[in-house]
Amino acid sequence: MDDPVSVHVRAMASAWARGRPLPAEQVLAEHPELGTEQAVRLVYEEVCLRREAGQDVATAEVVRRFPQFRDELEILLDADRLIRPLTRAAELPEAGEDLGPFHLLAELGRGASGRTYIAAEPALADRQVVLKVMADDQEEHLSLARLQHTHIIPLFSEHTFADRGLRALCMPYLGGASLGLVLESIAKTPPEGRRGQHILDAMDAMQRGRPAPSSPDSPYRRYLEQAPYVRAVCWIGACLADALHEAHTHRLVHMDVKPSNVLIAGDGLPMLLDFHLARPPIRAGEAVADRLGGTPGWMAPEQALAMEAVGDGRPIPEDVDQRADLYALGLLLREALAGPGMLAAPPSAGAGRLRDRNPDVSVGLADIVEKCTAPRAADRYPDAASLADDLRRHITDQPLRGVPNRSLPERWRKWRRRRPGGLIRSVAAALTLALLAAGFVVGWAYFGQRVDEVVNDLHVARRLQGEHRFSEAIDLLRLALSRADGVPAIHGLRRDLSTQLHVAELGQKATELHEMAEIVRFRHSLPSSAVDPEIRLLLDHWDAAWGLRASLLDQPEGVFDPETRQAIKTDLLELALLWADLRSRQSPAGKAAEARAEALVVLDEADALCGPSLALNRQRRALRQAAGESVADARLDPPPRSAWEHYDLGRYFLRTGKTDEAAAELEKAVGLNPSDFWANFQQGLCAYSLGHFEDAVAAFRASIALKPETSEPYYNRALAEEALGRTPQAMDDYRRALAINPNLTFALLNRGKLLFEAHRPAEAAADLEKALATTTAKPILARIQYALALARLAQNDRGAALAAARKAAALGHAQAPDLAERLERGTAHHTYLP
Repeated sequence: MDDPVSVHVRAMASAWARGRPLPAEQVLAEHPELGTEQAVRLVYEEVCLRREAGQDVATAEVVRRFPQFRDELEILLDADRLIRPLTRAAELPEAGEDLGPFHLLAELGRGASGRTYIAAEPALADRQVVLKVMADDQEEHLSLARLQHTHIIPLFSEHTFADRGLRALCMPYLGGASLGLVLESIAKTPPEGRRGQHILDAMDAMQRGRPAPSSPDSPYRRYLEQAPYVRAVCWIGACLADALHEAHTHRLVHMDVKPSNVLIAGDGLPMLLDFHLARPPIRAGEAVADRLGGTPGWMAPEQALAMEAVGDGRPIPEDVDQRADLYALGLLLREALAGPGMLAAPPSAGAGRLRDRNPDVSVGLADIVEKCTAPRAADRYPDAASLADDLRRHITDQPLRGVPNRSLPERWRKWRRRRPGGLIRSVAAALTLALLAAGFVVGWAYFGQRVDEVVNDLHVARRLQGEHRFSEAIDLLRLALSRADGVPAIHGLRRDLSTQLHVAELGQKATELHEMAEIVRFRHSLPSSAVDPEIRLLLDHWDAAWGLRASLLDQPEGVFDPETRQAIKTDLLELALLWADLRSRQSPAGKAAEARAEALVVLDEADALCGPSLALNRQRRALRQAAGESVADARLDPPPRSAWEHYDLGRYFLRTGKTDEAAAELEKAVGLNPSDFWANFQQGLCAYSLGHFEDAVAAFRASIALKPETSEPYYNRALAEEALGRTPQAMDDYRRALAINPNLTFALLNRGKLLFEAHRPAEAAADLEKALATTTAKPILARIQYALALARLAQNDRGAALAAARKAAALGHAQAPDLAERLERGTAHHTYLP
């Protein structure tokens, strides 16, 4: 006699064969008597049926659907992935082929995890990108998507090609070459004979014949051109340590730091690559069931022991955390500073051999590298930020913090370089000091230490400003000024600190202005006649924002670069246009004329600040037309020239229903500036309005690549995917949107409906309950309550269904009274939408 699970398994298989998939949730809801082991068997049967139907099944999705069986499912599906034969081998493409929306131009390289190509993206004006293609069971994108950092290659988008067993990661094409290839190319030049220029020459030689996307006059290239080789390597190491610190703060250990996983981009910027082995830290005694990897020769001792333990089925003997990455970075520095062969040197001989191989390596720098490669993790730097700080202190001739400054000659040389021309003054001071009391000697040492601290703070603050981390720079500069107050005879340094603080405060003001304008751009750009309450809240602060115009724009040349200055003007123009529009529309009837007059004054001020603009002229005419005045204006409409002007005109056409005209203007805007988020986003809205859903998906994909931390592009791409019938992709994008903004009302409502249609009423009801708490708009609440009533009915909770239906009816939903009446009579039966 068949056991109960076998009966249900056959029923599920029969339903799938008839094209009417039966989800495991429905079987379990109808048979609550089934135990955990039986339930897991049913879920696994559905996984197998989905695979046989050609669907891609991710472990994370299955576990999310059945959190009560999380442990059992993770173990079962991990084992399944290891033992099941591959029904379709990953078919890696060749250059010249098309892969989804990409055309593969040339192969850049290949490794254990896949191949890398230069590709063109025809849907985005043939934008050139790097495409890393691998088997679809790899999850590098999950690690990389969490990281946003100057020295980590960013992820534009991720694509799965289930029919070929492939996953592709789309990243920007930055040119350049791997540090591994660069070091191979310069290996014949003795380390002490190299300069930073050698790195650029080797990289440029490998770049020949490929497109060169980066400026040949970037600040990073200029630094490498002028830097001695040892300083260039230290700078690259500091940049990589910054990147690792970013990964470590997200609880990711890279696990494979080596020269071939470092890109020297075409503009000279070092970037960390290849996160396919990245994982959370591992604690001693932990049993690791998932993947664990590394490159022999580049692993810390504890990482190598962990791999042996996993192979033998034993618990991990020692912690494997961020210090394993620092060990590998130390090996990279040894190899780069001293040439081939240093990788095989035992750590205990590292410092001595390093200086023997390259006399330009100082004692302090050798100690830094030796501390990184200490066999015991406890003896290394505690974190990557500390290592980055010491490498930069070495570059700028500052005392080191992580290792002893044990070489007196090196300390003297650093002091001399920090104070060029100070030798004569030092000799005179020494003669004087010989006559002074010992207390004065102590005071001088204290003075020197305080000056060193203030100079270092100034250096760090400048770096923070370069990274647009203005608030941190302001705090540090204020601290440095308070330190400088007690130090005599440093008027020039105090003046530099004050100047830098002023620049940082201006940068912070420009950032706050931009953030306000960004919110306004999104809220006010949607095709709606309603005024968003958040816009009104922002306008309460408009006077303060508009008051920044003089302090930001009346600065001498050099305070802001031309691009930043233009961005400030654009932000002010956006705010002026919005304020003038809403000031006139929201004013009481008796004060309409006064409001229009104030709005026209602001528009004239914006004209004087930002120059003639079609947008300003259009707004003036609208105000005069509303007052019944003549719209004739002596000012001629300048044709749109910049990307922003085409974008603004396209946005205006979209708001006024002229969708075809909007599409033409937005296409010009994207053509002039493909990296403009708002032009791409509006182009997506426009394509969706026209019913061009594939074009909408492409435009929203570009928006996501430009601002992956923003929820709206994911939400709107979900709408387009849903319109194309791609329910799994839509569900995934709703999930991503809600991960960024859990209170996105329509994402919760739409995902709830999709879950309901997928016969998952409990999850649908959970989303709909959350949606209720995110809005007070009655029409929207009515839709949510009606959908919730259907979901509760599908769960056979008729009381909750009736309560939700009554609330929907009270809020004005047209179909809710009928549903409530049928529920009261007991004639309502749950059904799923076709």
